Amino acid sequence: MKKTLLVLGVCAFSFSAMAKATPSQSIDQFCADRSSESFTKELLQSSSNLMAFANRGGMANGGVCWWHSRFQRSATYLTIYKPGNDYPSKAEAEKIIGKIRDGKEIITIGGFRNFSEFSSAYRAEIQRELEKWQKADGIARFNWVMGLKGSNVVEAPKFREMMDELYQYVEIEGNIAYQKLQIKGVTAHAWLVVNMKKTSRGYDLEVLDSNYPSQTMVYRYQDGMTNFNHTYYGAFTPYLERRAELDSVKMAILEKCNPAEYKLKKAAERNRVQDNNNNYGN
Repeated sequence: MKKTLLVLGVCAFSFSAMAKATPSQSIDQFCADRSSESFTKELLQSSSNLMAFANRGGMANGGVCWWHSRFQRSATYLTIYKPGNDYPSKAEAEKIIGKIRDGKEIITIGGFRNFSEFSSAYRAEIQRELEKWQKADGIARFNWVMGLKGSNVVEAPKFREMMDELYQYVEIEGNIAYQKLQIKGVTAHAWLVVNMKKTSRGYDLEVLDSNYPSQTMVYRYQDGMTNFNHTYYGAFTPYLERRAELDSVKMAILEKCNPAEYKLKKAAERNRVQDNNNNYGN
């Protein structure tokens, strides 16, 4: 969903107690950094590690928010920066952008200190890739309908259940969550949930919205709510999605940083698939 006029009924501040991390500059540092589940979250506390431009363009000029958020998450988890190296050529930068989109390997970016610098220098190329991604999902795979099936308003117990599930995923499991925001009708936006805090009445959600890519903001959930409200979006409900996509990203990190554990997980995955096939055959 493209930004038009957004006047947020939320708090425009981050969870300031969290330290701001600096990007990894070697594979050894990368692996050491990501031994902590909080490192990628800490990266997002600084605008230098965020996309340098907001959601825009896309089909019918409606924005590329879903893909902007997914690209940001992939870059946060997978990139290494070597400012002392040569800058990539345009062709090399386009390959880097494609690898960030794919989310299947660790990516080294020369010449730049952080993601903001890289995305500023190659904003046209990134925007072009996001629009290609949107078309591939929306036309070739019909993925545009994903996330458009839920209601923009749910029953209060259901909303609490969704918030509890999100807290488990973000805080207990340590993930950066991708959510679709179901708005009335067939409109949907997206954001990343970076952190959550329990409060006496519910949760505070620290989110990164592609319409405001230079800072995180806090939305407050309180028991009894049936949705969030926004002066432009109206009533909306966020749905947790793309968990398998993040699993794949984290497996790419594990393969590079802990090959032994990676092999064990892949073997366990193969066994689960085989068991499922055997059960299906019976």
